[in-house]
Amino acid sequence: MGLLSFLNFSRNDEERGIGPTTLNLLKVLIYLILILVVSIYLNIKLFSLTLRLYGSSSLVGSRNTKNRKKFIRSLLSSRNNQTDEVEDNGYKIIGFFHPYCNAGGGGERVLWTAVSLHQRKDPTQRTICAIYTGDIGVSKLEMVSKVKQRFDIELDPQTLILVPLTCRYLVEASTWPRFTIIGQSIGSILLGYEAFTRLVPDIYIDTMGYAFTFPVFKLLANVPVGAYIHYPTISTNMLERVSKRDSSHNNNSTISNSFILSYLKLFYYIIFAELYSLCLRQADDLMVNSTWTKNHIVRLLQPCYKRHKPQESDNRATSASTIIPQPIEKIDLNLRNRHHQKSSLNSNTADRIVENSIEVKVVYPPCDVMSLIRFPLLPRSSIILSISQFRPEKDQRKQIEAFSDFLKRSLTLEDEKEIKLILAGSCRGKEDEDRVDELKKLAKELGIDSRVEFRVNVDYRELKDLLKSSLVGISTMVDEHFGISIVEFMAAGLIPLVHRSGGPESDIIKSDDYKIEEQTGFHATDYKSYSEKLDQIFNNQCKRSDKNRRKESFKNLNDKFVDHQKEQEQEEDEMEEDDFRLIEMRKRARLDSVERFSVQNFETSWMDWFIKLEKKTETKNK
Repeated sequence: MGLLSFLNFSRNDEERGIGPTTLNLLKVLIYLILILVVSIYLNIKLFSLTLRLYGSSSLVGSRNTKNRKKFIRSLLSSRNNQTDEVEDNGYKIIGFFHPYCNAGGGGERVLWTAVSLHQRKDPTQRTICAIYTGDIGVSKLEMVSKVKQRFDIELDPQTLILVPLTCRYLVEASTWPRFTIIGQSIGSILLGYEAFTRLVPDIYIDTMGYAFTFPVFKLLANVPVGAYIHYPTISTNMLERVSKRDSSHNNNSTISNSFILSYLKLFYYIIFAELYSLCLRQADDLMVNSTWTKNHIVRLLQPCYKRHKPQESDNRATSASTIIPQPIEKIDLNLRNRHHQKSSLNSNTADRIVENSIEVKVVYPPCDVMSLIRFPLLPRSSIILSISQFRPEKDQRKQIEAFSDFLKRSLTLEDEKEIKLILAGSCRGKEDEDRVDELKKLAKELGIDSRVEFRVNVDYRELKDLLKSSLVGISTMVDEHFGISIVEFMAAGLIPLVHRSGGPESDIIKSDDYKIEEQTGFHATDYKSYSEKLDQIFNNQCKRSDKNRRKESFKNLNDKFVDHQKEQEQEEDEMEEDDFRLIEMRKRARLDSVERFSVQNFETSWMDWFIKLEKKTETKNK
């Protein structure tokens, strides 16, 4: 399915009244888009060449030398070393672009795990990790303490620099109420330039998904650029959703109900996808967090007319025996010869770095599974636990609606009065806090506010206590890029109930598409299917708790009820078998989490990837 196929809306051409003239006009518009994108690229290259020819790099180098010495001097001062004369020789600065490094989510776990890894790998303290952050009100010691409290990750402040960014508001959605994606991307260019003027690192790594910063560091400083991509800024799924006129958090009903507005938004997305692709191709190498993300990034790196819909056969969870995932692709992405694409290469060619190519490698995020697998599977409280930031795409509203529907259909459950839903997560700012208030209001309107609890900005110790006592872990985000909290559910022994899309479907949870003896959780889509799965899970649990009580009641029956008792015991054996399947599912999920999603696996894969970037630094400096 190429670019033109996105113009096929859910209704046929005759119903929409689209004639050949209109279709020809649309094709002309597409060609104009391609011409626009090519011209932008040529101007960028011309600008970069001009800067290099006329000595801009020496000006940048002079300013950066002063900044580097200033930061190094501050670190040496904290070590009680002499700082009168600071020599920059031998110090390597790794720049991590992460404006929201204090947010406390899964992306921040990736960032701080990587930072801690680099600090431990260099006992000489010559490797310095510089974090470009917009949390200017948070000191370094406060940040280190917060990371320890939230993630249980140890950081060394003596090799850590926080580079303050004052223009973070430029990448906030509230700054761009209209044309949000392109607005935030333009804002990220300006924010990236601010980071560039404050400190140019030896290696630049974006860990938050701001691809529009890549050209800033690549074209102005020519430093190696890498990224860990959690989620593509735009995906073929988003294009398809607009083309089908489906409503979602990023495609409101006003647009989806309008034929003209939907077409205009589709063209807007197509233009943006081309610009995003240009920026992605400024990177030297890329890491992605799931097969789902890899598929979309690889397609975005291809010419627009070759971007095909992902094959469903690719979207399957990796077997438990696979520790390091296999999907590694090398694609010829020469910016001057983009239309030529090499055939897909298997993982055996991963060590061959082809000139003018980008490696897209799947590296699962680090999950603290080892501290969670010690939790006993029994007993557990009747708690449904949600762990996610309170952002619109997380769709916690669906969790509350599903829980309400489940309670209505499950009034006969013996333990119904004990069942409750706990939503734990962090808030990035006032928008997220207002969203929590809206969710509380929804729970009250549905009459279940006494059964729904909100735990906002919980520390890691409290989070582990919740994981230890809960029975079901729920996630409702559509096209979740990966889902660290889902892996935490698995390791802690919860029953995962997640959305049938994105990383949870392709990489993490094995559901009813697999044999019963291979399943590790449940998938659902709308609130009704979530409610049905909850009913299935809790009915099995309550049947188990009822068994002893019911057997006791049969002890005093007369002989005339013996046949009925045997029939009842047979039914109870079937109930026990159902519960046994859930226990075995939880054991499989726990084993799977250790074998594929541990911190150790992440660190090994990260360092393998980073060494290649490091070699490019050495090559550049020769």
